[in-house]
Amino acid sequence: MQQAQTSGPSPVRTASSSRQISTVMRGLLGIGLVLLLWQLLASANIINAVLLPAPLALLFAAVDLLGDGTLVRHIGASIERVLVGVLCAALVGLVIGVLLGWSERLSDYLKPIVEALRPIPPIAWTPLAILWFGIGNAPSYFLVFIGAVFPVFVATYSAVRNIERTQINAALCLGATPAMLIRDILIPGALPVIFPGLRIALGVGWMCVVAAELIAAQSGLGYMIQQSRVLLQTQNVVTGMIAIGVIGFAMNGIMTIIERRLIPWQESSKGR
Repeated sequence: MQQAQTSGPSPVRTASSSRQISTVMRGLLGIGLVLLLWQLLASANIINAVLLPAPLALLFAAVDLLGDGTLVRHIGASIERVLVGVLCAALVGLVIGVLLGWSERLSDYLKPIVEALRPIPPIAWTPLAILWFGIGNAPSYFLVFIGAVFPVFVATYSAVRNIERTQINAALCLGATPAMLIRDILIPGALPVIFPGLRIALGVGWMCVVAAELIAAQSGLGYMIQQSRVLLQTQNVVTGMIAIGVIGFAMNGIMTIIERRLIPWQESSKGR
């Protein structure tokens, strides 16, 4: 009788998991060594503790800011602004990218306008944003939108343009409807290019919202950093900067997980 095979993790998946764990451990070790060196230099008064507080001082500052709810409140305000702005940018960028990528005639009319606006830095729109929307959430939404919409547009436009016309013609010959064409060919073929654009847009939007809060907001991490600078609370300034980096890293990780779930065939093709 043939013995039943026991199911278990494949050697390839086990090796991949081991490499990921090793990479994470090396990263944590590198961060720990930097923090240790930073603390030693601060303790030896080689680093000015007023201009650059030691890691332990930053830890105490973070505990205080978390304890009274200040840090959580500002983080929530910043995340809310960037999500609204990026969602609006994703919708507009996807629609315009598909339309201009699909229609050459429409692209001839509108793409020069988009390319003329794209090099303008989002922060350069700040004076107009304040004049148009005042102080509050609206200018932050607008600046995040301006920063995030162009990466989405470029990725979507390139993805639609690079889809092979032979696949589209073959589907049309087989009787595919426009809905089937979009669902079965356009979207699967464009997603591997669109998602990196969405990740870039989210990162740019996160940077833009912090810059906007430095100037045109009364809450958020950028506002907290600006107020702490005025009060010479350097530990709160650096704590806010660290929070910005950690949240940005987490956002990119979440987008990567979503990308792997929605585009599993891309990961399988990479492993070949």
